[in-house]
Amino acid sequence: MKKRSQSILFAAAAILLLAIGFLFSRKKPQNRPQNAVILKTPQMCEAWLNLRGWRVSAPEITQTVIPQQWKTEPGQRWLTLQMQQGFDPAAYAGKEAVRYTFPVLNAPGSECRAELLLCGDTLIAAQIYDASTQIMQAVR
Repeated sequence: MKKRSQSILFAAAAILLLAIGFLFSRKKPQNRPQNAVILKTPQMCEAWLNLRGWRVSAPEITQTVIPQQWKTEPGQRWLTLQMQQGFDPAAYAGKEAVRYTFPVLNAPGSECRAELLLCGDTLIAAQIYDASTQIMQAVR
C-alpha cells in the first residue's frame, strides 16, 4: 500500500512539473533592448512626457504598422531623429504599433503635438511636432 501511494504521488508530481514546463514554454521571451522604455498605459505615456517637461492632455490613440523602409527625405529625417534619441524603429519594421498623439499644452502655438509609438508596451519612437508645419524635434 505504501509503495502504491508513493507511485501515485510521484506520478502527480511528474504531471505537475510537465504542466508547469508547458506553461513556461508557451510564454515567448521578448527581445527587448536592455535600455527599452516600457509604458503599459496611456497614463504612463503621459507621465513619461511630463518627466521630459511636456504637459499634455488626453491622447488620440490609433493603430499603425511600422514601415519596412523609410524612402522619403522626411522619413529619413524622422528615422534619424529617433536614432539620435536612442530608439530603433527599424528593428520593428512591419510590426503593428499603437500611436499616442497628445496635444501639448506648454508649447508655443496650439498645433504642437507629442507622438509616441509603442510596439506592445515598448516605446520605439517619440517626437514633438507642429501639426501645421510638420517640423519635428526630439522629446528628450
